[in-house]
Amino acid sequence: MEAVAVASAFATKYAGAIALTGAGISAFTAYQSGQMQAIGMRLQASQAQLQGRQNALNYSRQGLQVLRRQEQLAAAVRARAASGGIDPFSGSALTIQQMDLMRAQEEAEIARENAQMSIYGGLAQSQSLQAAATGAEFIGTIGAIGSGVRGIAAYGDIRTPRTQTSSVE
Repeated sequence: MEAVAVASAFATKYAGAIALTGAGISAFTAYQSGQMQAIGMRLQASQAQLQGRQNALNYSRQGLQVLRRQEQLAAAVRARAASGGIDPFSGSALTIQQMDLMRAQEEAEIARENAQMSIYGGLAQSQSLQAAATGAEFIGTIGAIGSGVRGIAAYGDIRTPRTQTSSVE
């Protein structure tokens, strides 16, 4: 029982310091939490931007493959036409090559557009995460200030002697 009395006396004597210490720890924790969230979001922003660029490279590669495949088809059409004694650069052989080229160019253009959209999409997501990171930092700072103010107010309440008023009815 004596230990409880000693602890109670200590807590009463140093209540203001305990309140300020608790508020300081709470303020530091709120600030650090905001900073850590911001760091995480900025890392995600970088990753989103890189992912957009990687997707763009993949689409560009896809567009090149389409054009290479078209070149192979044109070579095959010319070879078949020439082996059959037909002029590969006129008539039906030329029409087939032109149609294949037109389709390949359309597919390559779609791949280029997809590459651009991937880059822009990655940038948009990155900017959104950067804004969220700034917001997390701000909220952490505001939380820290709020904890500090509450601690100072608690300290003031503890240090200010209270006068008891009695009501007589």
